[in-house]
Amino acid sequence: MGVTCADAPVDKVLPSVSVVIPCLNEERFIAEVIERLVPQYDGKLFEIIVVDGGSTDRTRDVVAKCGERWPESKIKIINNAARHIAIAVNLGISEARGEVIVRMDAHSVPSPNYVMRCVELLRSENAAVVGMPWRINAGAATPAARAIALAVSHPFGIGDAKYRLLREGGPRSVDTVPFGVFRKSLWEELGGFNEALLANEDYDFNYRVRQHGGHILLDTAAHSIYFARPTFIELARQYFRYGHWKAQMIKLHPRSARWRQAVAPAFVAAIMGLSFVGFWRETAWWLLLIVMTVYLLLASAFALRLVRRAKESKLLPMIILSFLVIHFAWGGGFWNGLLRGAFLASRES
Repeated sequence: MGVTCADAPVDKVLPSVSVVIPCLNEERFIAEVIERLVPQYDGKLFEIIVVDGGSTDRTRDVVAKCGERWPESKIKIINNAARHIAIAVNLGISEARGEVIVRMDAHSVPSPNYVMRCVELLRSENAAVVGMPWRINAGAATPAARAIALAVSHPFGIGDAKYRLLREGGPRSVDTVPFGVFRKSLWEELGGFNEALLANEDYDFNYRVRQHGGHILLDTAAHSIYFARPTFIELARQYFRYGHWKAQMIKLHPRSARWRQAVAPAFVAAIMGLSFVGFWRETAWWLLLIVMTVYLLLASAFALRLVRRAKESKLLPMIILSFLVIHFAWGGGFWNGLLRGAFLASRES
């Protein structure tokens, strides 16, 4: 996978690449992420930058040992005192020497051909940003974690996000991709990631790319394995934060809103509104019963399909609970973000 000699045609010369990985307390996953990345590109043109938000576990030691093991890949760690993902990405890209940036996550393990395939598409297609789909795995070896992973990879749970659902097919235009690959010059032109957003920073960046006439490309020739949250509490925190910051992003870019993003907020508003009105109008209690019955029937039907596919019938109630947590947390977070004027502090994912 070496680079051609200096006098080779320009279109055969590989660009330099920097992988930027925001990270906080990821000793469980970071070594596997780095190990998978190292052989994917010519070490002379490759670097891996881990931006650590003050990990209190063994993350930094693990990264240091990876650097000793693969010195040719120029693995380094820099500090992110703010702990926010957008700030971490901007810090990492500022330090990057590569022409091409690979935005990776410490919770996501790339397939062996991930980097090279993205670089090839970035150069051969009319694309500003290239990404690959997620294949979602359980974040722990527990029934709850397996149920959560199934729920967050199903359209009823997370909508029609193509990067979560597609498994095959050629490159296609999409609204957004996770952990995009793009030229550093594009990042400079757009002024980097929006540091006021503590989540949805990728979507915001890709939206601004599209507003500037750029093309977002999703391909399925490679993928990354994403580890879902292992507990219902962590799932609720994650999706409340996602909903809150989605609302903040829509405040910044109202035209970026999609109909699918209104479903969970509308559901939460209906439940809360009918519950409140029911103290004065008995009809509202009956409407609430109808809404919840329809919802639970749909959730049960989709959960039943998932457990049949997974051949784990005991997961049925936990998948239904996962759907409920996702929708109530995301919808509640959205209303929280929409109705509150100031940006709030938030924990990193």
